[in-house]
This record gives sequence, C-alpha cells and structure tokens, in this order.
Amino acid sequence: MMQINSKIGIHKIRLSSVDSTNNFAAKLIKEGLGAHGSVILAENQTCGRGQRHSEWQSESAKNILTSFIFEFPTLDSSSLFDVNSFVSVVLLEFFQLHGVQSEIKWPNDILVKGKKISGILIENKLMGSKLFQSIAGIGINVNQTVFRNLDSATSMQIENRKSYLIESIWISLIETFQKWEAFISDESKRKHLRNIYKNNLFGKDEERSFLIDEKHIQGIIRGVDIDGRLELEINGTLHFYQNKELKFL
Repeated sequence: MMQINSKIGIHKIRLSSVDSTNNFAAKLIKEGLGAHGSVILAENQTCGRGQRHSEWQSESAKNILTSFIFEFPTLDSSSLFDVNSFVSVVLLEFFQLHGVQSEIKWPNDILVKGKKISGILIENKLMGSKLFQSIAGIGINVNQTVFRNLDSATSMQIENRKSYLIESIWISLIETFQKWEAFISDESKRKHLRNIYKNNLFGKDEERSFLIDEKHIQGIIRGVDIDGRLELEINGTLHFYQNKELKFL
C-alpha cells in the first residue's frame, strides 16, 4: 500500500511557537510558499483551535501540533467529507501502529476508551466546484499526562505508560499519510475509506443520548452519508444531522 512517489512531507517546517499551525499553513499558501505535501510542526500554539471554535489544550513540546497542506485535484465540492475520512483513517492506523486502539467520534475526534486523544480541524478552499486545497490541522496528545479541568482526555503516554520522541512520532504520522494517499485519489478506493470510517464510529449501533434542538433525544448511530451527515435512528426512523445540529451527551 506504500505510495513511493508521495510528496506528503517533502517540505517540513518546524516552529517553536505559532498562533495556529493552520493559520501558518494558510499564510504559506497565500505567499506561494506552501503546496501539496507541506507539513508544519509546532512545539507550542498560542491560539490552537478545535471544532466549534474550542481551544485545543496542549503543554509545550509534549504533543503533536501539526498541519498538512493537501491538493487533491480529483475531488470537488461533493467530496469534501472524503478528506475527513482520509485523515481519520490515517490516524486510526497511526495509533494502531503504536499499540493504541482508537475510534472515530463523529465528525473529527479520535477517542481511546471514550477519551479524546486526537482532534482534527480541516479547512477547505474551493475554486469553483473543484477542491483547490485543504489544510488538515491535527492535534495528538502524546506525552501530556495532566489536562487542566478536563477529565475526558488521554494521551499515548497515559495509554502505553511510556514517553515518546515527538520528532519520531511526527515522522511516523507523515509516513502513514504517505501509505494511504493513493486511497483518496481513486473513487473506488475512497469508498473503502468511507467504509472504514463508518465501521470505526464511536457509539455505532448503540443507543446513546444526544442534545438536539435543546432536547435530550435517544438515538442509534447507523453511519455517515456521503456528505458527512450523521445517520441517527430515532424511534425507528433515520434522520441526518450536520456537525452543529446535535451534541453528544
């Protein structure tokens, strides 16, 4: 499965501190200095962002704070969720390679035993109906063991009881992206990515509680459609929800 000619990681940038690796990547693109395969790693983020504009909490030099610049010319506006699937599946294998079994909490978190170990923030730029570029920001809890006012987080060190060299872990992540890159360039292989994503959903086929329209609702996650909407069965009927339309309880 290794893609020998992959350009992912061909341009590596290491920073001691930055407001956000995604912001830095966007600036590189604007200045004509960032292209497909550029990867940024920061020891510290002063304004790290997560989903719903939440703060990404990370102790300096203890975790992976990275952004990848991707260009997938075969994708268009109807395939945006394939980028999420690609990044999520890569992270599943990355953690497995390091002895950590994980799941995907829709849409963009990676959990271990119900606790968050990684978050993803993908920002896409369209040119007409074509996907021009994607910036995939990824935070991975590696060596941090204490999380301020947050009991729902874990890290690779907590799970495996050993510390890691951040540089080695970063290179391992890049190599895993290289292995899977071919899967997002081909429609039949993209279907495989989607299936892996669906089959590794946290809470799939289990009855769980959700907050929908400020009401507590019981539902069963059945999957994710091609547009990235969560398929939730409520009282025997399938409903579809966008990211901000419901909250896990």
